[in-house]
Amino acid sequence: MRRHGGSTALSALAICLLALLAAGPLLAVQAATADFQPSDYVVTVDGVPVRADVWQSRIAGELLILSDELGSPVRLILREARVETVQFMKVDKRSDGGLTLLPDASDRSLGKFKVAEGGQGVSFRMDGRTIELKQKPPLLGSQDLDGMKAYSRDYVRLAEAYKPSKPILDRLRAEGRPVRVEVFFGSWCPACQQMVPRIMKVADELAGSNIEVDFYGLPQGDGFSKDPKVKALKITGVPTAVVFIGDREGGRISANGWKIPELTLNGLLVKR
Repeated sequence: MRRHGGSTALSALAICLLALLAAGPLLAVQAATADFQPSDYVVTVDGVPVRADVWQSRIAGELLILSDELGSPVRLILREARVETVQFMKVDKRSDGGLTLLPDASDRSLGKFKVAEGGQGVSFRMDGRTIELKQKPPLLGSQDLDGMKAYSRDYVRLAEAYKPSKPILDRLRAEGRPVRVEVFFGSWCPACQQMVPRIMKVADELAGSNIEVDFYGLPQGDGFSKDPKVKALKITGVPTAVVFIGDREGGRISANGWKIPELTLNGLLVKR
């Protein structure tokens, strides 16, 4: 669980950079043919946002930008802080939604990228223009399931990959009491990025039942502890789901309870 004292916390991109700098040489070898998945970053050219798809290989430690505005695919090799263009013919979009960068894809070097102050993004020069890659602004306040899906393709991908227990879902669908699950999360929080999609999948499966799942995005740093809902419910970290049965709190999903959230939720309802 990510605690709220995050004013000095590094962004996900900065964490990735630091981890890769400490990695061994095997990582560079594996990057020759890397497996990429859609990721959520904003790309600007000379300060103007452009349409772009950003793909990330966590294993190889690389980002790949595909945009008509850039002319060629651009690869960022994070461990070496290096940027290069790659050949279109070496980019293979697979039927499962992923992307494979084939061997010997390199085209031309664009030099080194710079990490922005605070680790919130990187920038590099290409054909006389400044290209910036930044994290999306955090998702804040009340959100429904559609809003969560629209915000992050990574949320959608991980939600689709999660397979909740069918027998437990059947029991939850049979719940006769009105139940509301309010999920407190930070779009900046690595644990939330992995666990919140699981409850999103559960929410999808329980559509039309007496169990409603809502989401509430929180900021990092001082803004976390100052949020009125955080104060009222005494939320100390994210992700945390507060389960209301009727008008009363019936328990919370936190820590290891996120591994199988439908099981934890069912356990809370059985006890009440």
